[in-house]
Order: sequence, then C-alpha cells, then structure tokens
Amino acid sequence: MTRVQIISNSLTLLGQKPIISLDNQNSITSAAEQAYDFLLPLILSTGQWRFCTKIAQLLQLVEVPPTQTNWSFIYQLPADYLKIYRLYPHNYAYEIYGQRQMYSNVRGPLFLEYQYQPPEGELPYYFCAYLIYRIGEYLAISNAQDVQFSTKLAGDMGIAMSQALAADAMNRPNVPMISQPIISERSVSTLMGFSG
Repeated sequence: MTRVQIISNSLTLLGQKPIISLDNQNSITSAAEQAYDFLLPLILSTGQWRFCTKIAQLLQLVEVPPTQTNWSFIYQLPADYLKIYRLYPHNYAYEIYGQRQMYSNVRGPLFLEYQYQPPEGELPYYFCAYLIYRIGEYLAISNAQDVQFSTKLAGDMGIAMSQALAADAMNRPNVPMISQPIISERSVSTLMGFSG
C-alpha cells in the first residue's frame, strides 16, 4: 500500500471522505500525514518486526574512544538504523552513542542485525492494516471528540496489532531459549508412516 492509501484508509475510519492525493489538504488530512510520519518509525523501532530487519557489516572507524570510557573500538551504524536486534559475533559488550556510533571492545568484523524503515510500498499488508488503525486511533479524540469512539477504535487497533504481530512472527522459526540436547541431538527416522 502507498502512503496515500494508508492515510486515506485511516481517514475513512474517522468518518472522513477517502483521498486520492495529499495535495490541497484539509486540517485532518494534514494531521493524518503528520501522524504517519511520526508513528511509522516509532512503531518499527519499538517492535521486533522481521519484515524490516536486515544484517549489515559495521564499519570500524579510525577514531579511538577516550581512554576513560574503557572502550577500544568505534563502529559506524548504518544510515537507515532504527534499533539493534543483535550483534554478531554475539556479545553484550557495547554501547550506542550519538552520531550513529557503537563503542565496543570486540575487534571486527562485527555484523549488526537491526530494524530499518523499508521504502514506501514494501510494507506488508498485515502491517499496513495495523498502521491504518494506529493512525486512526491516534487522531480519534481530536477528530471525533467522542471517548467511546476512541475506545472502540483502540480495541480494533489492538486486534489489528495482534494479527500483524502473529503474521510477522511466521517469518522466523521459534528458537528455544534453553539447550535441549536430548531433543536436538536425537536421530529422526526417515520413515513417514507407521506400519504395524
């Protein structure tokens, strides 16, 4: 879906007429566009959405951290970085500072699995449905001036969010948090049926 389609659907939730362009906006359309610009990166960076996750090798800078910080190396984070998911090789010895820099004691190469904002049109439909409700809920009180309407929309948004998270979770198999050597190391028969 495009930005205009998402904003238009959010407006129709609020009882407004659909739009086909962001030109010649009224105040609620302008507010919906601002909500889109604010909420999209917020939602992407506060969830663990697999569709907007990628891995990149970090560039080690020649700059050296101040000695009193006890860090040895500085790495540049990607330009589209929103939030860290994990670091390879796996470690917790790092801190992220301004100017998109990560301080670490691990000598590279380091790879970062992180959230980014995909280009318009690459957001999956399940996420777009959630975003439509989220924008509508964000604008509901100011537009409808009705707490019951806002409460109903918040409930619908919660359902849309649950559906989006469930759909997105299917993009990655579940990984156990504990070792299960008896299960993971056992041999599994190649027989598909049981004859007996």
